[in-house]
Amino acid sequence: MFDLPNIKLKAVRLLRRVGFRRDWYLIPLSAVIGSMAGVVALGFGWLVEFFEAFFYENMAGPNMRGERLWMLVALPAAGGLAVGLLKKWLRLPMVSHGIPDVMESLARRHGQLKFRSGMSTAINSALTIGSGGSAGQEGPIVQIGSVLGSLMGQVLRVSHQHMSTLVGCGAAGALAAIFNAPIAGVLLVLEVMLRDFSLKTFMPVVVSTVFAVAVFQAAAGNNEALFNLTHEMQNYTFQIGELVPYLVMGIMIGIVGWSFTKLLFSMEGAWVKLKLPAWIKPALGGLALGLMGLGFVWAYPYAVGDYNPPAFFANGYPVIETLLDPAAYGTAGHVTLIFLLTAAAAKLLGTSLTLGSGGAGGIFAPALFIGAAIGGAFGVGLVATGIFPDASPATYALAGMAGMLAGSVHCPLTAFILVFEVTRDYKVILPVMLVSITATVVSQLLLRDSIYTLALREMGIKIGVLSEQAVLHKLTADQVPLEKAVVVYPGDSVESLLKLAEQYGANDFVVCDSEQHFVGMVTNDDLRIALLQREAVPLLIVAEMMRSDMPAVDPGETLDLVLDKFADCDVHSLPVIDTDHDQQLMGLITRNRLMRYYHHALSQPA
Repeated sequence: MFDLPNIKLKAVRLLRRVGFRRDWYLIPLSAVIGSMAGVVALGFGWLVEFFEAFFYENMAGPNMRGERLWMLVALPAAGGLAVGLLKKWLRLPMVSHGIPDVMESLARRHGQLKFRSGMSTAINSALTIGSGGSAGQEGPIVQIGSVLGSLMGQVLRVSHQHMSTLVGCGAAGALAAIFNAPIAGVLLVLEVMLRDFSLKTFMPVVVSTVFAVAVFQAAAGNNEALFNLTHEMQNYTFQIGELVPYLVMGIMIGIVGWSFTKLLFSMEGAWVKLKLPAWIKPALGGLALGLMGLGFVWAYPYAVGDYNPPAFFANGYPVIETLLDPAAYGTAGHVTLIFLLTAAAAKLLGTSLTLGSGGAGGIFAPALFIGAAIGGAFGVGLVATGIFPDASPATYALAGMAGMLAGSVHCPLTAFILVFEVTRDYKVILPVMLVSITATVVSQLLLRDSIYTLALREMGIKIGVLSEQAVLHKLTADQVPLEKAVVVYPGDSVESLLKLAEQYGANDFVVCDSEQHFVGMVTNDDLRIALLQREAVPLLIVAEMMRSDMPAVDPGETLDLVLDKFADCDVHSLPVIDTDHDQQLMGLITRNRLMRYYHHALSQPA
């Protein structure tokens, strides 16, 4: 049997011998994880397609809008029941958040994920989506890829620091492969999950996505965009006069993104309070979704494009592709303003029902669907009112996709890059960027948490808007509330220090010369050592005890540098000296106050 940790150690030694750093073994390892993630993504996509074909082609058949209409209610309920029973059998949590679960593992368990959670996520998500549940594939595939990277790290016994990188490699590779969007896969992991853009993390994640997408494309036999745009859409030219309409739409979609987050978690809370066996709740959620589908088909008896089930069922990709076709709007197609608004509302409520009741799936696809529907409706409204008669609703649908994703997840960079990669249409990038940023700002003004960080907050984990190092690098010492310094002089007796400690409750003392310039410190630990020889205390003076090697902190220094000084000295406090104003002593900065201010800064909105 192979001794994998020993093989890893030998590989690391070999790489170091030829000049590589110790952590460079992550590069070839990320290539292996990416290759495996590509295969896993292909298998998961096939599993979803298998259940979709089983439920809607074999069981419902082409008459699902006719004599088998009842199947629209039965199939989501049956899929939910299967998910509930499987979770009960495997003793898994009935409500799974997908990507937030991975982030929670990174925060609390150093990225330790179990194989069982990956397998159950794959099966439950495929059952949910395949039976019509309103959810997407990206959340589950990120979780499955993360499990893959975590298992590799556990087998090789990598450090906690490197474990998070390997989890990110698996997540990015799997997402990039299933969306055929390598850049977006990298950005999602760095911007949302790891919140770390350092080179040592960036390089392995990039390598993983390259290998994942390459393997997926080779196995699938195609390199096409997820959504194929028509020739008319590809010839779109952005006009400066559209800036205002796109800005207004971004504000509107930001509000919808906030509503999506609030509704999803309100629905989840309502299902948790419902006093019923947990395993039956996904079935009831599926039943409610089916009844909604029945009403939708009654109101809109025609299929959208080639998609025969209700438009808001499953991931909705065929419907999104139809909404990106200019010919689908107006008299040429069935896509009307009322239809778009109804479909968006149904998708929003349907996704909240599916995921809130315990169904498995992600929110990327629903967000893209809702954004496309809202954007298309906004474009139709511009044309119908004559405000912008030459507007193309399809381009507004495309920009709306990015805006809704950015407004829900607070990831504008990932959002507009993802929309570009899944359509490969660069001509709409300017409005897409504007809508993404606007929607993110509006959504954050209404709720500081994204749809992911709100789930983490409910788990008791506070996630800041930036990586920890980035926050520390942006904050300076003069922003931290300082403690008043007690000043002593080299000739003072140690007995006087003891009296000052009792009088002021001081732990550390700043030593200054006759010109009030900082020369050293006497710390609480120094006093304790002196008190071990009590009889010598009356004979000691400050100059004999003070530590002259103590560094001072400049008020403009960033907190990451201040923490380095604390680490080097291992003391409770350090003096803050204003070098620009005649070496003026401003006070003491303490570890406790620094960390309290840092945690406060982490919790602030962007």
